[in-house]
Amino acid sequence: MAITFLFQILGAYLATVTSGVILETPKHLLFQTGFIGAAGYSVYLVALTTNDKAVATLLGGLVIAFLSQVSARRLFAPVTVFYIPSFFPLVPGASVYRIAYYYIQDNPQLAGDNLIESILISGAIALSIFIIDSLLDIYSHVKKKV
Repeated sequence: MAITFLFQILGAYLATVTSGVILETPKHLLFQTGFIGAAGYSVYLVALTTNDKAVATLLGGLVIAFLSQVSARRLFAPVTVFYIPSFFPLVPGASVYRIAYYYIQDNPQLAGDNLIESILISGAIALSIFIIDSLLDIYSHVKKKV
C-alpha cells in the first residue's frame, strides 16, 4: 500500500514536470512546479479514502493553489506557470473519456454518471483556485489597513 502511494506521488511529480516542459515552463521553475503537483496529489490521495473524488480534488486543489501563489510571489513568476502544470494530475481526463465511451456503447446512465463526476471535479478545481485567491486578497487588504 505504501509503495503504491509513493509510486503514485512520483508519477504525479513526473506528470507535472513533463507537462511543464511541454508548456515551456522556465527550466529553473520545473522542480518547484513538480513539487507543487506532487504535494497536491498527495493530499488528494489521502483525502480519497473518503470515496468522494470531488472533495479530495478540492482539498488537493487548495494545496496546489496556495503553494502556487506562494511560489509565484517568492520566485517572481506568474502564478499560471505553477497552476497549469500542477493541476494536471487532478484533471478528470479518464472520466471525460468514459463519457464518450459509454455513449458510444449506448449506456447513457453510466455516461451521465461520469458527466456529473467530471463536472464536480472540474468545479472543485475552479473553486479551490477561487477560495485561495479570495483569501489572499482579503489578507492583503487587511494587511494594508494595519
